[in-house]
Order: sequence, then C-alpha cells, then structure tokens
Amino acid sequence: MACNSIPPHDITVLLGDFNATFHDDVGLLRGTVGPVSPDPLNDNGLRLLELCRSHDLYIANTYFQRKTIHQYTWYSNDGRTKKMIDYVIISKRWRSLVKICRTYRSAELGNADHRLVCANFRLRLHAQQSKRKLVAADIGKLKEPDTRQKYSIEILNRFEALGSLNSSEDLWKHFKLQTSEAAQLVLGKRSYPKKSWLTNETLQVIEQRRKARLLGDMTTYRRLNGVRNRLIHRDRTQFVARKADEIELAAKKKDLESLFKHLRDLTENKSPTLGPVLSRDGALLSDEGSCLEWWKKPLLFAPQQYWSVCAS
Repeated sequence: MACNSIPPHDITVLLGDFNATFHDDVGLLRGTVGPVSPDPLNDNGLRLLELCRSHDLYIANTYFQRKTIHQYTWYSNDGRTKKMIDYVIISKRWRSLVKICRTYRSAELGNADHRLVCANFRLRLHAQQSKRKLVAADIGKLKEPDTRQKYSIEILNRFEALGSLNSSEDLWKHFKLQTSEAAQLVLGKRSYPKKSWLTNETLQVIEQRRKARLLGDMTTYRRLNGVRNRLIHRDRTQFVARKADEIELAAKKKDLESLFKHLRDLTENKSPTLGPVLSRDGALLSDEGSCLEWWKKPLLFAPQQYWSVCAS
C-alpha cells in the first residue's frame, strides 16, 4: 500500500470519493472520527476506519460542525438520497493545520452528482538552527585497562583549566566539551553493525554493488542487484529458521528470558497495530481496551459466521 511507503515526517493527505459512511456512534476512534458523521456504517466505512487507525489518520470532515446541508457530499438522482462519502483525511500529527472543512453546494461541477469539498490549511514553517552534533564514542573500549588508563590521563590534562572558570554554566559547557573531545580522541567513533544475520558473502556482494553504482557501471550494478536480493532472502530465511528452533527450545525449557529475546530479534522493534472489530451484537469496537477484551474471549461461532457478521 502507498501509505506504508510514506516517510513518517511527511504530511499525508488523502482526498477523494471513498464511498464510505459511518455514524457518530463510532466516535470511539478518538482523534480519528469526530461527531459529524450522519450516515450509518457500511462495509467501506469499516475499511476506511481501519486504514485511518493503522496509519494514524484524521478525517477532517467529521470535526467541523456545520448545517446538515453542508455535510452531505453526494446527492442521488432521485432528489432524496444524500450521503457524506467524500473526505479530506490528514495525518493526526498535522491535524492542527486544518482550519476549516466544509461542502460548497453552489459550486458548478458540470453533471456530477458530487458536491465540492474544500479545506483550508495553515502551515507555519520555522527555520531550524543547526546544532553541533556530538559523535557517539565507542565506550566499549573502556573495558580494556590500557585504554581506560589512557582516557583517564587525557581527561585529567583537559580539566586543569576548570579553576579559571567561575559560573556553573561555563563549568558545565567546558566539562561537556572536553569529555566528548577526549572520548573521540582516545576511544574513536562508535560503529553501528549491519544486520546480524547477513553473512560475509552477502556483505561483500553489497559492497561490490555499491562500488559499481558509484563508478557508473550499471551493467554490473544490475547483475549484482539480483545476486544481492537472492543472498539477502537466503540469509533471512536461514535466520528465521534458526530463531524458530531457538524459540522452540527456550519454550520447552521454560526459559522466558531467552524466549522473549529471540522474539524481539525477529520482530525488529515493530509495534503491531490493533484494528477495529465487531462485537457479537454488531457494534464497532475501536478503542484499544475494548478490542483487547474482545480478543480475550473465545469465539462462540465458526470463523465464517464471524466474517459474515463483519460484512453485514
């Protein structure tokens, strides 16, 4: 899905006809759906709500109280049926940008049965001051006695000038700067390792591919690109199989510490999302507490019956 490829710091705006409706009783999605949603929930509405919850999106139409005639965005040819199915959706992080969102019935759009939906955005950009970024030192080298002694001597030599400073602010700035410079000089810069499950063979191919790209040798680059993808897939498959065996062994030994450690290695710090579900009486459960309680209870009917309830 295109939403998954958008960087988190970018402003995501979705506009269009989603053919989705939902009533104000689904306001359980706090920060996503507001009180202005005059139509009953349909199948597309359930999908849209799950999309918004999964990607932290905010439906602007539902948060601005207007007359009923300024809420509907589609009118049927029979002259009676009208619904709100066109939406302006934006990231929750940037929802304060939306100052107004409403439907303009008087706008001429030819023979279209939709009405014009407009939203006003106000974006204020601030210049970001550049700050000197401190380089992380390799503090693991302090375990070596020789390196630890050398670092202590370097620190002592640099702190001889502390006696000439009077204010606490100057003392702190001097201490921070001299400690960082001494660490970079003696310990060096900390290196961040590659994926632990990549083999040396794969790393060599990745490096060859990078050099080919820098030299402009696109023929070699494309050939190594396929080799790289196959090797990464092989290493990843072997890593997952190895971790599965370790998880199974830890579960048999009831070693919870090792069990959760191997599980964290597999998930790679990815936090799962919790989508809305339908209760047994057909009500939409969207808040995290209600969803967790629903999943704790066993299903009293077959899975195909559950999906038929969701579709209805």
